[in-house]
Amino acid sequence: MNDKKPQDKTYSKLFIIVLTADIQSRVRLESDLAEVAKSRGLEVVKSLDVLPFSLDNPKLPTKEEVIEKVKESGADAVFVASLLRKEEDLRYVEGKEAYSIMPYYQYHGTFTGFYSYLYNTVSIPAYYAHDRKYFVLSNLYESASSEILWSVQSNIFDPETLQSFSKSYTNRLLYQLQDAKLIKKVN
Repeated sequence: MNDKKPQDKTYSKLFIIVLTADIQSRVRLESDLAEVAKSRGLEVVKSLDVLPFSLDNPKLPTKEEVIEKVKESGADAVFVASLLRKEEDLRYVEGKEAYSIMPYYQYHGTFTGFYSYLYNTVSIPAYYAHDRKYFVLSNLYESASSEILWSVQSNIFDPETLQSFSKSYTNRLLYQLQDAKLIKKVN
């Protein structure tokens, strides 16, 4: 957090931009950030609404385009999130087998005896696990001065889906901004 920030100033209109060339991730994260911010009483401008993307040429907007749209929006703060790095790891997980030795006569001839015998035998096949780890940097800037107010780097391990990751991540981020007294609290 920027210690030089005026202690009594909070921000109420956010310009949200997610820096990624992955259109689906940008749409999901910006939409979820906007939804959570609005639920906390903030006004929001998503970069997607003022800087539309093209499927023919999926590129990030230029710095000049962003600055112009931030000024036009009247936002007093800019929230920027970007994927710094994605690590993937493939690992082998050995199978497991456990069993209990029971005399043959205990399971011979009846279903319950046979089931009881096999119930104590467990076999889990070997498999490959695909682990993913994401490093996301999120910053909040004051629009007027372009000074950084707050920054956090997050490590996210194996998000099941973009949707579940996005919901929990955006809620946590905005709670931290509220806790740092950078955005107003909802009554």
